[in-house]
Order: sequence, then C-alpha cells, then structure tokens
Amino acid sequence: MRLPSHQIVSVCLCIVIGGCAWFRAETPPDWIVSPHTVYPAQEFLIGMGEAANREQAEKRAYAAVARVFSANVRAQSMDRESYAIQESGTGSRTQRKLQLDQHTQVTTSKVLENVKILDTWYQPSTRHFFALAGLDRQQAEQVIMDRLRDWDLTIEHMVQQGRTHPQKIQRIQGYKQAISLLNDREPLNADLRVIRTSGETQPPPYRIPDIQREFHDFVVNEVNITVSMEGEHREEMERAILEGLKQEGLLGRTASTVKEGMSGDDDVSIVGRTNLWTIDLPDPLFKYVRWCGDIDIYEHPSHRLVGVISETGREGHITEQEANVRANGTMQQVLSREVARLLTQSIFQDNNAEAKRKSKACPQ
Repeated sequence: MRLPSHQIVSVCLCIVIGGCAWFRAETPPDWIVSPHTVYPAQEFLIGMGEAANREQAEKRAYAAVARVFSANVRAQSMDRESYAIQESGTGSRTQRKLQLDQHTQVTTSKVLENVKILDTWYQPSTRHFFALAGLDRQQAEQVIMDRLRDWDLTIEHMVQQGRTHPQKIQRIQGYKQAISLLNDREPLNADLRVIRTSGETQPPPYRIPDIQREFHDFVVNEVNITVSMEGEHREEMERAILEGLKQEGLLGRTASTVKEGMSGDDDVSIVGRTNLWTIDLPDPLFKYVRWCGDIDIYEHPSHRLVGVISETGREGHITEQEANVRANGTMQQVLSREVARLLTQSIFQDNNAEAKRKSKACPQ
C-alpha cells in the first residue's frame, strides 16, 4: 500500500527531528570538551567524574578535586605525603572529608566544604553520567585566611604568655603551645599556596626556630626542676628521669635528699621511691624479680601536686641476677616515661586541680 504524500512528509520530518534531538543529546557540552574555558583555572580548581549513575559520577568528581589538590600540594611542599578522600552518603546527601597523612593527620575538610557540583551531563549512547566538581578559589582562600587569622591571634597570646606570665609553669605552657600551633599552621599555609594561583602564603607571626630558641633559653636559665629518688639503683633512676625530661625540652638536676627536693626552692620537684625484690613462683626454670615505683610531682611555690605515679611489674630469667637487671631496666623505662608524660600533661592543662593520689605500688 502506497502512503499519501502528506504522510510520507510527516514521517520524514519525524525522523529528521528525532535524529537532530538524538544528535544534540550526544554532543558533549563545552565544559567536557574544554572545562577550563568554561571554568577558568585562575577561578576554579576542578575535577571530573564518570559513572553509570549520577551519584557515583558526582562522588568521583569530588575525589578528582581531592587528587588535583593533593598533587598540587605535593608539588609545592615536599614534606607532604598523601591525601585520601572519605565519603559517606546518607540518602541524597554526601559528606566529604579530605585528610593528609604527615607526621600527624591534618584535616582540610573546612576548605573542601566549598566544593560543589558545577555541571552534569548524561550520554544516552553509553548510558553514562558525567559530573564536574569545582572549588571556588576565592571562597576557599577566604576560609583559610579566616582560620589563619584566628590561629595567629592564639599564637600571639601564647607567645606573650611565655614571655611575661608571672608563674614559670604558665610560661612553659605558653611557649610549648605556641610552638605546637606554629607547627600545625604550616599545612594550612601550604593549602593556601595551592589555592592561590600566585602561590603566595601568609607568613606566620613568629618563626619556629626563634620561639624554640627563646623557650630553650628560658628553660636553661630560669626553670629549676629537681629530681630526688630513694631506694635501690637511685642514681640510675634519677638519670633516666632527667633524660626523659630532656627529650621533652625540659632540663633538671638531682637533689641530694628528698627533703631538699620538697623544700620548695625550685619550680618543680619530682620525688619518689623505687624497690626491687625476688619473688617465689612455682617455676623450676625461671627466677623472678618484682619492681615498684611511687613518684610525686609538685609545682612550687604553690606545692600543688600535679602528678602521681604508682607502677609495678615483674621480670624473669634463668638467673636471679639477670632477672634483677631486666627488672631495673623496665622500671627505669616505665617510670621515666610516665614522669615526662605527666609533667608535660600538667603543663598543657588550664586548670589548677590537684592530682588524685592512688594507692602506693611499693610495700610500706
């Protein structure tokens, strides 16, 4: 059967119109062909994602921004190591967090909160979605600058506390927190270098070596810490404690007696007692030696008890002499580490609460 001429024209028009619509749908948008033409590099940090569904394409686009960000950071700062993107979707909402593995993990999630999906496109022939995520450089720079300003105000306050506070323990606190904040500030400044196309950073209010030098001079010349122990291997125990303090940037000296250490003439006094003794256990092959240590840390002139340590343990060996040596070594390691930890912890505490005393570890 031959169709009328007007029906043939209609069919041809449908084919042409449908074909044009299909052709237009298959034509990639400009942001896929040349993304930096649509979203200039000096204004946006962008990343593209492709997947069989829109949600996955958007996640991959976010991750692509993270990869671009990390690559730029690695190029700018050799002490940076790697970034990882972590995502958890709840319904249609996706939370994003970018982390940097360094000596400590530095989170830059506040910067990446401004990453948004700029465009999406569906390609019918492949049934794939494309997504373009972008970080507005100007917005990200403002976020970082606000954080740096808050950080620098705190650093300034801590430095002034270290220089002028009437209590020495508070001066130590100020210096140590200022140094810690200056170290933590470096990764954020590196992020700013990446966000700014000029590569410029915001200089810190103080240089770390200068504040470290100030702190060292203050500790050496003005802070007096005494260590006085009683019991077996007293001198070895005192040396171990002093070495542990030195690793925290604190210097001390030994007092001839516990009474002298408690006199209050120094800023901090560390006093205590240790003991070693053989114990009988039903073991035909090994000899065992138990150790114990009770140490108190006082801040002067308030005589506030800032730390209490009560530890005990045992070591074994085929000979009693070797068991004694091992017990002594373990005792020194554990007690010196705890003294340094508690003293440093008390320095960073803002309250004046007194430490709680536990039951004694050594037999009375």
